[in-house]
Amino acid sequence: STESGISDFRSPGGVWSKYKTVTIQEFISDREKRIYYWKYKSETIPSMLKAEPNHAHLAIGKLDQQGKLFWLLTQNIDGLHKKGGVDKKRIVRLHGTNREAICLSCNRVIDIKTVLERVDRGEVEPKCEKCGGLLKPNTVSFGQGLNPEHLVIAEKASMECDLFMALGTSLQVFPANSFVDIACSNGKPVIIINRDPTPYDDLAKYRLSESLAEVLPMII
Repeated sequence: STESGISDFRSPGGVWSKYKTVTIQEFISDREKRIYYWKYKSETIPSMLKAEPNHAHLAIGKLDQQGKLFWLLTQNIDGLHKKGGVDKKRIVRLHGTNREAICLSCNRVIDIKTVLERVDRGEVEPKCEKCGGLLKPNTVSFGQGLNPEHLVIAEKASMECDLFMALGTSLQVFPANSFVDIACSNGKPVIIINRDPTPYDDLAKYRLSESLAEVLPMII
């Protein structure tokens, strides 16, 4: 989603070059870490909420509307795939979403805008209004496991697809990068489109480094 104006995490100038990471264990146990985490989120999420799908998102949405999209496995936490026209039933949000907050005690899910408004009013570590538990953006933090059901779907999709496309990803993060291996080991052709090299480029049948927003609509 960088071409929608959203910073990535690992590139120079990305999110992790500006903010310190907070593990899930630190978030739960350390009030100062929670305050820092919500400050960071309150500074970064509003611009994400204003972002619009770019031509790559819209091309994937078109693919879904044509009945050609099997599953969309995404590490993005911005929600732009749904906004770009992909049916939410086919989206596997491996790393969650910044558009929701979740209570770590009762699992209540709340619109993130509501929680950010509370932070803006001075509530530095917002709590669940139902049970008093800690609220956190509904994303997967460092030290936090991925949803096992999502992993099962992703592995099955990688084995059963006709074509596996890795789009706009550095393929440096496990287990998401392992799905390329799974697809290849099951004889599925792989296309990688990313501006920078990835560790899996040699496995790809086709490897493109052009702008995803420019080249994907031409392919689809």
